[in-house]
Amino acid sequence: MRDTFTHTQNLIHPVGCQLVPEGRIKNVFCAEQSRERGRPRPHSEWQVANRFFSAVLLLFFLAFPAFADVSLKVSPSRQNIYLGESFNLTIEVEGADRGLDAPDLSGLPPAEIQFLGQHSNSRSSISIINGRMTRETYEGRVFAYQIKPGAEGVYRAGPVRVTVAGKSYTEPGPSVQVKGIERQDRVIASLSASSTSVLVEEPFTVTLSVAVAELPDPYAESNEPLHPNLLPQLTADFLEIRQDSPGLKSPDLNQILNNLIDQSGRQPGFAINDYKTRDMSSGFGRLFGDDDPFRPRPIRFRLPASRVTIDGKKYRAYTLALEYTPTKEGEFTFGPLSFKGTVISDVTADRQAVTRDIYTIGPAVTVRVVPPPDEGRPETFIGSVGKEMQATAAFDTTVCKVGDPLTLTLEITGAISVSNLRTPLLSLQPELTRDFRIYDDNVSADTLPNGKRFKYRVRPTREGTLEFPPIRLAYYDTAVRAYRTVATAPVPIQARATTQIATADPADGTDALTGVLDSRTRPLPAGITLDARGAHPVSLLPRHRLVLPLLAAGPLLALLTALAAPFAALAAHLRARRRHAGALRRALAALRRTDNPARAAQAVRSYLAERCDVAGGALTPSDAAELLNRRGVPDASAHACRTLLARLDEALYRPDADTPATAIVSDLATLLPAIDAALSEKAKSS
Repeated sequence: MRDTFTHTQNLIHPVGCQLVPEGRIKNVFCAEQSRERGRPRPHSEWQVANRFFSAVLLLFFLAFPAFADVSLKVSPSRQNIYLGESFNLTIEVEGADRGLDAPDLSGLPPAEIQFLGQHSNSRSSISIINGRMTRETYEGRVFAYQIKPGAEGVYRAGPVRVTVAGKSYTEPGPSVQVKGIERQDRVIASLSASSTSVLVEEPFTVTLSVAVAELPDPYAESNEPLHPNLLPQLTADFLEIRQDSPGLKSPDLNQILNNLIDQSGRQPGFAINDYKTRDMSSGFGRLFGDDDPFRPRPIRFRLPASRVTIDGKKYRAYTLALEYTPTKEGEFTFGPLSFKGTVISDVTADRQAVTRDIYTIGPAVTVRVVPPPDEGRPETFIGSVGKEMQATAAFDTTVCKVGDPLTLTLEITGAISVSNLRTPLLSLQPELTRDFRIYDDNVSADTLPNGKRFKYRVRPTREGTLEFPPIRLAYYDTAVRAYRTVATAPVPIQARATTQIATADPADGTDALTGVLDSRTRPLPAGITLDARGAHPVSLLPRHRLVLPLLAAGPLLALLTALAAPFAALAAHLRARRRHAGALRRALAALRRTDNPARAAQAVRSYLAERCDVAGGALTPSDAAELLNRRGVPDASAHACRTLLARLDEALYRPDADTPATAIVSDLATLLPAIDAALSEKAKSS
């Protein structure tokens, strides 16, 4: 169980007891009498009793967590796969973490089922404020399985049964569509990962491989099985440059793919996704033999090739390796990889190539980013994983007074994950609070290039040459796959006694200072010197000429405060009306000045953003139609807007498409006034 503690504890003092910060003066006790013995009780005993009571409550709540209703959540990593691929099935048990059996998957249809692992998903938060304890607890456990269906069609991943404390819970399970493909061994497309289960900030490599059967001897030695003029098409979503995967640091695909472009245009290669070019570098022979030499052509990518043997058959393997680094826990799926194109399968007696069209799918690969194991996890674990972690601690001074606020700087560095590095709670280590008071609720954190820096507020509680003990910090070492604990070096500091308090003795009428109170046993606040000569009668009321302005200031300030919100709302309303009124005029003016698809689409999206008060820069055609429907625009107008925006996007991203931009702009100039009128009518009716 991963617990997060937030300690904000103020000491509870009995009524009538005068509190002296950070301790008590020697031989001075609280005025409240003990009921048992009828004598004063030292202030420190109340502190000890209060801390002991809080510790007992903390242990009680940790040992007996609150029960919750149990429910199951079953989800697949993919909704559609090809025959031969696998998907991950995640089973989340909500409301229980202990006393439950492994899920029963005996009701699933025939498939290859592999258990990937389990981990606790429980969380607990405890807060102690003014002696009151608040605890929020969530219990859960996650099981993961890899399932490879044996037949095409709809695969029902259920029912799934889990038994908790003798009671059975059943979930029908999701459906996954399994598509079939032609079986052949001429081309083998595959995706593989260096590891299918990694930790946060642990790099892994995804390798794309296309193995094409070699030509028969003696042609295989100097010829590849790919035709130089017939580029096979490779399609994979993770090869898109603009694809953004939250929680995953991706390689620089732009640079990698640019380095793979065949500049000569004559070597066997591949077309990847929809990357095209208008380059005329293929020569005049291609220029005069082409019906449309200016149309965009697929970019020729040359992948590194090597010779391999698979199941006793020789192949020419073309590979591409990409390295990723996860920044959060979860599942990341790469693929599937599709291959569609022509390969050379044989050579005739008159040395003519025999080609064959192939379509095949390389199964996707899923990488799970999991937390470190629960077993053996130290209490000082700070959430980070990696290797060679180091920690240093230092005070901002070497000499201070008892009770002075000090800044303790803790730096944690190394080849470790930073995104999941939690703030260490130093007050949970008893040896650190023996001579110091640590404020864990006011910690600042700064990110370093290879770690984090934390700053704590600390006060020494006694005088002398003190030593701040080593701080123990635990992390998960990915090199040895085990938890490791590092400690900082002790930090020495000289704490001097606080300033003494003295009072004048009124008995003999002299100004001599007597009654010196020794503060060396416990810390005191800053010293105060009392002197009888400092007492002078001074009126607490202001001068007469200031009374009237002061009395009028309060009502005036209250009136201004009450009118501020209505005036701000009125100003915002006027700005919105002015923006709405001018949105159509600006959009029509922009459409009249251009026939460029990009500028026309931007003009329409800017109009929708200003008129409907939304962020319209990234509105898709479907989003725009849905927005207009919600604002009361007729379905016909909303559908027309979606169609015209989609045609503009097609003209922008597919230069080879036959899309008349001028006609689209003209239709939009006619459509926008109708949409604006519908929006205005809706606003009046509401």
